[in-house]
Amino acid sequence: MKITETDKTVTIELKGKINAENASGIECEVLDVVKEHPDDEIIFDLQELEYISSSGLRMLLKAQKKHRTPLKIINLSRDLYEIFQVTGFIKMMNVSKAYRNINIDGMELIGTGFTGNVYRADDETVVKVFDPKVSFDLIIAQENIRAKNAFLAGVPTAIPYDIVRVGERFGTVYELLNAKDLVTVIANGKEHTDGYIRMFAQTVKKIHNIQVDPEKFVSLKETSINALSYLSSILSDEEMKIVHEIYENIPERNTFVHGDCHIGNAMLQDGELMFIDLATSGMGHPIFDLVSMYSLFNERADDPKAIAESPILRHFTSDEIINIWNVYIRSYLDTDDTELIRKIERQIDVLSLARRLFVVIAFPGMLTKEALDAMKQKIRAYYEQGLEPITF
Repeated sequence: MKITETDKTVTIELKGKINAENASGIECEVLDVVKEHPDDEIIFDLQELEYISSSGLRMLLKAQKKHRTPLKIINLSRDLYEIFQVTGFIKMMNVSKAYRNINIDGMELIGTGFTGNVYRADDETVVKVFDPKVSFDLIIAQENIRAKNAFLAGVPTAIPYDIVRVGERFGTVYELLNAKDLVTVIANGKEHTDGYIRMFAQTVKKIHNIQVDPEKFVSLKETSINALSYLSSILSDEEMKIVHEIYENIPERNTFVHGDCHIGNAMLQDGELMFIDLATSGMGHPIFDLVSMYSLFNERADDPKAIAESPILRHFTSDEIINIWNVYIRSYLDTDDTELIRKIERQIDVLSLARRLFVVIAFPGMLTKEALDAMKQKIRAYYEQGLEPITF
């Protein structure tokens, strides 16, 4: 048994076999560690454990009863995970399987995005490799669960298989046959841009009509409102009230919302669009998804630096970016009514600004104080004109 202590975390590595002969000795050592660290997170790493008997399981149960918070058990082999599953231990503790390792050397890069890159693993699967800064618990694990729920709900998305290790990073394996990312498809055939964007808009509108189970999909409105407390360090009480009312003004819906819906998260497979990057998906009003396209193809169209640094925008000129947004919003709303479009763009714009406030918290120093003040002033100006009902 090997014990590693870091700040507020204790990792206990168990190796070989735990059976009736050695379980009591290991139990004494484990319970001593648990007693010494009542407030720390305790992780059992079973990467090198080959076998565990009922005596070993009882030892873990005793350790759980002695500790104030749930134990975390990681890196179980498939056989060990089945034992924990059959005995019900996965319901009592935070248990996760070991992740198989894959090597992406020589794989074709078929897509790039903010959270990672997508590679073709073979003729039937791709692997999305996440950037090291991406949180496993908040993004990677959630994407796998939410992608499965979305697939079962009828959303055209790739079937997610399993989470894997790629060196020191994590990845997710998906089924995708003959798929290409939509950005590359459009960039390589710009004469067909309008057609692809209309196709994208119409497909997005279809998924926004999919009714989902509230037990399996989180409300993006509720999640956003609950997260507003994080903004207290950059907003006054009055500003917090304004942002809260902006979110409250959004109608409730139990229809599917991607959460980060733009052409960088779409793949073209056999003439049909498939959506990827579903870590922030849930249910709610379509405006949450329109914000994603708006923030990319409207807000940044006149910013050469933003265009050059974006893995999506760098394929297009400023005029092409503006055109993509205009075609998209007209196709999605199915109207050429300029006055209606401008009204809806104002509603999207203020929500885009409100959402961007969270970026200030997540990435300190990313925006200057002047830029933040300008955002807050624009939000206040919209609010003072009176919140309009969102009617689309």
